[in-house]
Amino acid sequence: MVFNSKEYSFCDVSVYALGRPIVTLRGIEYKTKKNKEVLYAAGETPRSIQHGKREVEGTVTILQSDLIALNRAAQEAGKTDCLDLDVDLVITYASEDGIVTTDKIIQASFTEDAYSMKEGDLYMECPLPFIAMDIKKNVI
Repeated sequence: MVFNSKEYSFCDVSVYALGRPIVTLRGIEYKTKKNKEVLYAAGETPRSIQHGKREVEGTVTILQSDLIALNRAAQEAGKTDCLDLDVDLVITYASEDGIVTTDKIIQASFTEDAYSMKEGDLYMECPLPFIAMDIKKNVI
């Protein structure tokens, strides 16, 4: 088995939503969590580890212009804003040597759309936390 030991940098990352690239991407974070609990019974040592449900969550950080475009797309689809959208997010890591890794976040649903600026800021970063149905890793 051959391993890719190349570490991707931020310039290698592209994120797509609603069929278009997010050109003002400032950050992406996503993870899967699984509920686990140690089961104790008689005695002082655990009997097993119990496995529960999985959860997917993350945050896409974009600039204000892309948040405005996302909200406009939601309104054109008859929604109030991006909080009413469920979108697939496609994250591509493509290095200079041609190695491409693609993850797909299934049915991401944004839970907040925050606008915040303060004196001295030259642009507005907008974090969009989301929950999702699943993450398909190494697809396409």
